[in-house]
Amino acid sequence: MNIGKRLNKLRNMKNITQLELANILFVSDKTISSWESNRTKPNLEMLVKLAEILSCNVGYLIYGDNPKDNVETEIKIKISEKEYNKLINFFENNAKFLTENKQLDTYYQPTYRKFLNNKEINEWLRIGKRGNKKILNYKNWHDHMYCDEYEVEIDNSENLNKIFNVLGLEEIAVVDKQRKTYLYLNKYEIALDYVKKLGYFIEIEVKNYSKSPIDEYNDLLKLAKRLNLSLNNIDKKGYPFHIIYTNQK
Repeated sequence: MNIGKRLNKLRNMKNITQLELANILFVSDKTISSWESNRTKPNLEMLVKLAEILSCNVGYLIYGDNPKDNVETEIKIKISEKEYNKLINFFENNAKFLTENKQLDTYYQPTYRKFLNNKEINEWLRIGKRGNKKILNYKNWHDHMYCDEYEVEIDNSENLNKIFNVLGLEEIAVVDKQRKTYLYLNKYEIALDYVKKLGYFIEIEVKNYSKSPIDEYNDLLKLAKRLNLSLNNIDKKGYPFHIIYTNQK
């Protein structure tokens, strides 16, 4: 069941017509119809209002009864080298060290469809090199707080490149980074990155969900504050956007 069907089901359970719901939200009934037929999706502000009106939580509207499947909730924050070294020292003493490796990520987009807009990349297709493994990854971000994510290991990169060529996929950016990862509080994966050409970043990702993606994101913000990280430096554009912008200078 998708968002549209869940909206339709909950609205009918409340005995509210599309026009009545539209009037409450100050939108047209055509907008409600478009949501329920899944032609378009309500933004985060509307999802919050819909959840209140329909007596449910935002997580259920978006993902139904399985909010953890194929979902990634994270924040990425630009930091200084001094902050980077301080955070390494903190997590070495207060978290479980997981890995340290070099990661090389190549991003692609269809020639007929641009993932990149003027402000950020909200959607991407990526091949990530992790040691001897190569992972094909697709992400589609929602309001910069969480994303749909699907990935699969590649066992024949030569044939995959041929498929990409046939489909008209072009390389748009290569991100070269050194990453250290930790497990913090048995819930968060902490990635400390040095990205070639871009500098230092911390990425905090939820690994153990107990709430909806929206609520988990709000907890990420609280955690960032406890770590003395500036929320003004949250990066919503993504590494590939910055690499493209840097290369264009």
